[in-house]
Amino acid sequence: MNKSLEYLISLQEIDLIIKEKDLEEKSGFKISDFEALKEARKKIIIKLEPALYGKYERLKERYGNSVVSVVDGVCLGCFSRLPTSLVSKKNKNEEIHNCPNCGRFLYWVE
Repeated sequence: MNKSLEYLISLQEIDLIIKEKDLEEKSGFKISDFEALKEARKKIIIKLEPALYGKYERLKERYGNSVVSVVDGVCLGCFSRLPTSLVSKKNKNEEIHNCPNCGRFLYWVE
């Protein structure tokens, strides 16, 4: 799998955990590893190209999630069928692909 794609997936997972922890804190629960999560997020951001991270943030702001999986040729972000030219490629996860409809980053679950 492409390293940048791995970083994007990890970044999204951390963002989701941080969002959950933030909601828990607002509910009055004490979160001990919150700072460690933010530090891990910073380390991943450093490894990404600035343009890629910028697009990630824009997509996150717009949709809530920036990276989605593809199942049976369908983007699980917008549920549109992807073009055959994209679906039929070999080693799809070796490159960064975006959904032509919603623009989210795509990864194929194998």
